[in-house]
Amino acid sequence: MNRLLLVLALIFVPLVSFAEDSPMSDWRFTSTVTLNGRVFWLMQYAQSWKEQDGYAIVSGRKIHYWLYNTYAYHDGDDDVIYNRIVPRWVEKMGYAIDYDNIKVYKPNTDLASSVKALMTQRDCNVSLSLVSYFEVVLDDSYLRIVPDEYVIINKYDKNENIYWSTIYPLCK
Repeated sequence: MNRLLLVLALIFVPLVSFAEDSPMSDWRFTSTVTLNGRVFWLMQYAQSWKEQDGYAIVSGRKIHYWLYNTYAYHDGDDDVIYNRIVPRWVEKMGYAIDYDNIKVYKPNTDLASSVKALMTQRDCNVSLSLVSYFEVVLDDSYLRIVPDEYVIINKYDKNENIYWSTIYPLCK
């Protein structure tokens, strides 16, 4: 009985995982480019987005985030992150995005203050994280563990002065 209670107590304990490689680790420019007066070489794709990583405490858990500044060199255009970078990144890790169940929260008034602070500290307006957690489900008197994995992308839109979040559910 104690074992069952322990298992049930772990129903919504999130486990955070992230890939060793950054989402932009294998992206390259096809030629030298100049963006807002700065020259970027072939291998400086991630630098043009000011890619960096950091951690925030969310609901008592240490979460790993990849952070980007889309305004410095890309005029606030984050479409390539949403539509090319993230899909390719998760596919390299063996996931597929469940496009039928993507959720968008605009505005996200519940975004953790620690995530907002991390984004502000790093001068970035986009953060993303690969999150995994396992849910224990009791079905017809047996327990099964159901993994739930997703990418959450948080964005600060300075024109609207709001944060919003997009959740890409993943399937392995």
